[in-house]
Amino acid sequence: MLNTLLKFNFVLIVIFLSRFSCNAQTISDIDGNIYPTITIGTQIWMQENLKTSHFNNGDLIPTTTLTVPVDSSSIYQWAYNGDSNYLQTYGRLYSWFAVISNKNICPLGWHVPSNLEFLDLSNFLGGDSIAGAKLKENGTSNWLSTDTSVNNASLFTGLPGGFRGNPSGYTNIGTHALFWSSTPWASPAFQRAYYYGLFANNNNFTKSVALANCGLSVRCMKDFPLDIKEIPSINGMQIYPNPAKDKVNIVFKTAGQHQLFIYNMMGMLLLQQHLGDSNNLIDIHALESGLYILQVTEENQHAETILIKQ
Repeated sequence: MLNTLLKFNFVLIVIFLSRFSCNAQTISDIDGNIYPTITIGTQIWMQENLKTSHFNNGDLIPTTTLTVPVDSSSIYQWAYNGDSNYLQTYGRLYSWFAVISNKNICPLGWHVPSNLEFLDLSNFLGGDSIAGAKLKENGTSNWLSTDTSVNNASLFTGLPGGFRGNPSGYTNIGTHALFWSSTPWASPAFQRAYYYGLFANNNNFTKSVALANCGLSVRCMKDFPLDIKEIPSINGMQIYPNPAKDKVNIVFKTAGQHQLFIYNMMGMLLLQQHLGDSNNLIDIHALESGLYILQVTEENQHAETILIKQ
């Protein structure tokens, strides 16, 4: 009877984990760092924090020991406390201005997730009040403290790489895992951005805002694996193809008064257009290759996603 019960429990664990993980694969960055990957719901994530010191086009991402200003020239990366011994476990810290560069900080075919994509991850894992326990690495090898509810069920293996402030310096390694999103905070200057955080003293997955010159960790996410990505948004909206070359379709299942906005990653509005009730073909040939924020609004609702222009 005991053996039967143990076998049954093992099968339940396998079924549970299979909801998150498929065949394990790896991805390498331009520096040759190799990362395992994990599928969580419909998303594919790196299983480690980003370590690269170069953009995907080969350009060096500078580092500095100085305080950096809150402006678009502050494109930097850092090893925590300037100590390369932290890199293998915790990865590098990056300013948001480095994160949103069109040179792309992630490997080819990968990107820094938007606020909406982090929200999708949190919702899939049960919401921000419990998702942290499923995202954090087990034990205290790399976290300074933990509790028995932490199970890393998603296999995301969140690691607390800490924070670099200006001018406060380095802090919170071992207690804070803070991941930049690509989404700017809605201020006129767009010099703050959203991040999602995991913490040693609770199991929340918390959305917050940081100044764009601060150093936070990065987890890259694979570009949309399908030609059509339906996002939980307004009136059953679909956006395809994404990535796109010259044109992108925006389709609604039900009618509404929709407005389209496309911003660059610095928050500058590049395109604004009224959308029809069903099919809309948007000309984006004039945009340079890179990442953009595509936002659709209707009355007091809005939805956004990353648009990848090839």
